[in-house]
Amino acid sequence: MKNEITPSQTALFSAAARAAHPLVDQFPHLLNDDVSARLCKTTSPSPLDFQLAQPGADVLAAARLSACARARYAETVLSESRIEQLVVIGAGLDTTASRVRPELQEQVWLIDRPGVLAWRSQLFDAAGLNDSTHHIGMDLAEGLDLRELQAEGVDLRRPVIVLWLGVSMYLSAQDFRNFITDLAGLQDGSSLVFDYHLPPELRDEAGADYACAVAAMAGREGEPWQCSAAPETVEAWLSELGWRIHEDIDEARAVPDGFLTAQEHLSPMRLVRLVHAVR
Repeated sequence: MKNEITPSQTALFSAAARAAHPLVDQFPHLLNDDVSARLCKTTSPSPLDFQLAQPGADVLAAARLSACARARYAETVLSESRIEQLVVIGAGLDTTASRVRPELQEQVWLIDRPGVLAWRSQLFDAAGLNDSTHHIGMDLAEGLDLRELQAEGVDLRRPVIVLWLGVSMYLSAQDFRNFITDLAGLQDGSSLVFDYHLPPELRDEAGADYACAVAAMAGREGEPWQCSAAPETVEAWLSELGWRIHEDIDEARAVPDGFLTAQEHLSPMRLVRLVHAVR
């Protein structure tokens, strides 16, 4: 049976933020995501139009910084790694592999709800773009079964890079822990890149305002934010499962020195942390 098309407005919102960044923000840019721009232009109304029309709007500028900082962080880990298998969990409209290591396309597996992956394919087709990555439809609320990855061609005897970005905040704390428990079955040498939200008491005013605005939007779209945690809590969750934190930083520290001072609309906020963990 053909999968029902299930658009993800949060995935489209993030793609528009990445696409708009080099068009409305000051050089040097964190990334240039032409693929996302082409995908956004297949939709009407397009969230890219809102980004271009109101680049100084606080919530749109914060979305650009957050989406681009985490994408650049993932790109850096991927470009510096020799691991040749990439798994993207909650893939949505992720374009990391095509920007950083296009030679890996046949070794990239995208995991999301079947309807979201069908929607992704629909947008790629409408944009005239080839997407040669492997798609694995899963209900992420039920956890991650590594045997399904193996059945789709992932060699679990070899290390894997897992990108798990823009997802953890939509899970309950228990589901968050279940996910990293499932991932603990990966081969030694594997890497995990993910982001998480700080709890309200550790956010600054800008982070609290952005969280309030976007959480309300995500909730209306049926994708409410649920999970937040302090860095020491995340470290404990990971270490008890054999993961070692290589880095856990505020997203503003993932951008080059001097980047933010050159920007008209972008400013740091304390809400999102970026993590690179290794086995």
